[in-house]
Formats: sequence, structure tokens, C-alpha cells
Amino acid sequence: MSSELTFHLCDTERGWVGLVFSPHGLRATTLPRASHEEAIRDVMEAGATGDASDADLADIPERISALASGLYANLALHIDWNGVAGFRRAVLEETMRIPAGETRSYGWIAEKVGNPRAARAVGRVMATNPLPLVVPCHRVVGSDGRLTGYGGGLPMKEALLRAEGARR
Repeated sequence: MSSELTFHLCDTERGWVGLVFSPHGLRATTLPRASHEEAIRDVMEAGATGDASDADLADIPERISALASGLYANLALHIDWNGVAGFRRAVLEETMRIPAGETRSYGWIAEKVGNPRAARAVGRVMATNPLPLVVPCHRVVGSDGRLTGYGGGLPMKEALLRAEGARR
């Protein structure tokens, strides 16, 4: 089995989302980008070199498009967590448990993963989330409920939450 990273681009209503696959599953996603070229750049920076096979894709592009539209589908995806361990992985997995249309604070996540004083560290994990949309970091907010930091910009974070039906 090749260790090559492959990719596929999804044209969603929020923009182009890149999917990066390893032989072990979905390794990374990009934030929605305004152009095909920006998404290609992002997947290439993640190390992807070739087109993903139909076997890799299955119905993942449709599920990612549904996520971008706020339609939270069952995301029973096989994720390649290679290189993601310890605190970082615990934070990402806890973030995946936040229901669509709801938010949690950085401090809440820190507490759930057993490190209640690590809200800033949770923020750093969110800033380097390899799987935006799949790991819904847009659902993580400040302790006062305000939208804070998002690689796609706060308007994108707000749009994703609104599409999911979150009350703001």
C-alpha cells in the first residue's frame, strides 16, 4: 500500500474544501476557500500529490458538502490520526462530540479533557485543527459566548453556526 497522500476538492456552498487522504483514512481537510486554486494550494501544502481514488472517496464529498451547508450528517469517517496524540487528540475528539447547532467554550473543552486550566492550549489546538468542518472548531467559543479566532474568519464561523441553527 502506498504511503502517498492523495486529495479531492469539494465545491460546497461555502467554497472549495480540500480533502487529504492517507492509506489509513482522512488525514486533513481545508477550510472553505474562495477559489479552486486556493484549495489546491492548501492540499499541496498538506503534502498531497495525486488524485484520491473512488475507494478513498466513497460518499465523503457529499457528507463534507452537507457539513458546509449546516446539514450535519453521520460522520462515521475513518480518520487517520497519525501524528496526533495526547492532549491534542483528546481536544479534537472532544470537539467532535459537540452537537451541531451548539457551542462550547475553550475552558469547557479543557475541563472535559482533564486539564481545566488549559483553555489557551485548547485554543492553540483549534488554531491547528487538521480537519476543520469534520472536527467542528467553529463550535468553540470564548467563555462569554463570543465568537473568537477562526482560520476562516469570524464571518465564516458565524455562517457555519447559523447554517446549523445555532442561536447567537
